[in-house]
Amino acid sequence: MNNHRFRLFLTLFLDNPTTMKFALGVLVGMAFSISVILSTLGIMDGFDRALKLGLKKSVGDITMHSRNGFFTVSPDLDRIFKDQKIKTYSALVQTESFLIFDDESRGVLVKAIDESYSDVVDLPLKLKSNEVAIGSEIAKINSIKIGDEIILAFGKGNVELKSMPALERFKVSGIISHGIYQKDSRIVYVRLEEVQRILDLKNRVNLISFNLDSASQNADKNLKKIESELPSLRQAFGNDFYFKPYWKEFSSLLEAVKVEKVMISLILQLVVVISIFNILAFIIFINEKKSKELFLFKALGLSKSVMSQLWLRLVLLIWLLSCLLSIVFVQLFKISLLHLSLFELPSEIYYMPRIELFLSVQDYLMIFVLALVWILIITFYLLKRLRQKSLLEGLRQEFV
Repeated sequence: MNNHRFRLFLTLFLDNPTTMKFALGVLVGMAFSISVILSTLGIMDGFDRALKLGLKKSVGDITMHSRNGFFTVSPDLDRIFKDQKIKTYSALVQTESFLIFDDESRGVLVKAIDESYSDVVDLPLKLKSNEVAIGSEIAKINSIKIGDEIILAFGKGNVELKSMPALERFKVSGIISHGIYQKDSRIVYVRLEEVQRILDLKNRVNLISFNLDSASQNADKNLKKIESELPSLRQAFGNDFYFKPYWKEFSSLLEAVKVEKVMISLILQLVVVISIFNILAFIIFINEKKSKELFLFKALGLSKSVMSQLWLRLVLLIWLLSCLLSIVFVQLFKISLLHLSLFELPSEIYYMPRIELFLSVQDYLMIFVLALVWILIITFYLLKRLRQKSLLEGLRQEFV
């Protein structure tokens, strides 16, 4: 019976093109407003997620540095890693150098690695003798292709003739993309033993990268897990070492994104509120345009509470359809971000050329529920005023 009443209620109001166009405009406006908020959250979450993934792909979960500079990976260190249940780790040398190609040079960060490092960062870094892998932006800026030869200039200190740089020729065997401009424009990967030979380090290294096997794939849970493990790692390895989680270098930026996400979400709620006023304008428009029909409903015994329920169901239907349509808008915007040149960003400023929208189910539910709360608050206020309208007033309108 209730569904039959509601169908008659809809048929009564949507019986002419003017009302249909008004209803469609209200629906699209509400959906667009919700999609704006969702897209804004998605961009910030996508930037946060892409930055964290890119950083993790360049260093692993945690890097361990010695306070005394270069050190040797002793059996005692291996035992501590085993005691801490850390299976995936790799010792490496990180140093600065100059890359020379086609009479041009640029400062780069050389990472001297062995085969175990590719398991830590999950990148294809299987290098042979005299081979290097370079960041994608280095290849783009200097027009370097796979198979080209480059020269790396290493500083060897200031002892006697060692102040002269060591020039070593390498063949480019791979181009690596971390997804972050600052990494792709600086990092060059070289075999560990070759850098140790060039710098006369013997078997010493200056840092160890490793992953926590218990870390979660979820970015936020991953951060919390790593932060919770840092005190026990400091205690296990002692004061000779200090630890940097993978996001440490960009921690201030990530914190700023988190704060801005909250602030912008609150500000954009105004957009939803304005759209809700369009819904209220639609209700008032129908209430005035169909005042005689509404009077007949009441005169035939339809109570004010039942009328309020019908209005509320109409508003909830608009909200539901707006939420569904907003998902379509978000997907269209997501595709546009990935493929249209209009949305390509300068990597030097925004750290990555494109940002992919990333929204969890919780994000959708949060925005949909907030929109519903605003709708219900303002709708209840309007319905309260409509219920105060007397039957006698409707009777006067009937005979005007």
